[in-house]
Amino acid sequence: METMAAAELYERIALPALSIPASALFLIVVLPAAAGLGYLVGKMALRRATAAGHDIDHSAGEVTLGGIMALLGLILAFTFGNALSTFQDRSNALLDEANAIGTAFLRAELLPEAEAQALQTALLDYTRTRLLPEGGAGSREDLVAFLDRTLEAQSALWPTMLEATTDPVQPPIRTFVAASVNDVIDAHAVRLQTFSVSLMGVTQTVSLSVALVALFMLGNRSGSHGRKLTWRTFLFSATLLLVMMVIQDIQRSEQGFVTTDPTPLLVALADMEAVLAEE
Repeated sequence: METMAAAELYERIALPALSIPASALFLIVVLPAAAGLGYLVGKMALRRATAAGHDIDHSAGEVTLGGIMALLGLILAFTFGNALSTFQDRSNALLDEANAIGTAFLRAELLPEAEAQALQTALLDYTRTRLLPEGGAGSREDLVAFLDRTLEAQSALWPTMLEATTDPVQPPIRTFVAASVNDVIDAHAVRLQTFSVSLMGVTQTVSLSVALVALFMLGNRSGSHGRKLTWRTFLFSATLLLVMMVIQDIQRSEQGFVTTDPTPLLVALADMEAVLAEE
């Protein structure tokens, strides 16, 4: 119960509001709809201008449309770069944690046999909780459940280390082992921080807003010029959909097609299991 309460303290961690399929369905609807709405508005404006006998300036809005397109490209480039950076941070955090666990496991061998085995077993149990379930922490409930398991196992590390490093263990060895266990605990905080994607929500909202404005203006130009809404506009909409979904896929890193490789933790886990099996 105490670990569950501790897990719920991470409620401020920002998670994606929609799943990847829900996001794809949402974009499939709203992106073409923006172009269609712009076309209807432009067509209505053309009818009113024609009925009033006004001349139509077909060059109006071209500069604005060009500026919106340039801004859209800049924002998508920034968002894509941020997604790659987030993905790399998560990969590095997982690798650093695997290295910290492996180091602590090896340093435990400097302790007397019984104490070493107790600490190594605690490290093994903890490592098993560090592997996310298939599909990742897609919802807050999944994240809290993951944290509940891992914090419960983590709570045993420090007391086990203190008990294992009592006399007659020499102070230098005690410090050596304690520092490695502390690094394991610190790695949890670093890795957990990479789950928070508050910036992702902001950048995706801005990207979507600019994309909708761009598609609206494209459709509006076709309607106000008396042209039909061609397949080129919908092809552009589909391209935007593809780019935005790839960005989302990379940013989540635990769901979709591009996921963080858990191999470093799996290798560390296999090595620890092999060592303890021999003992």
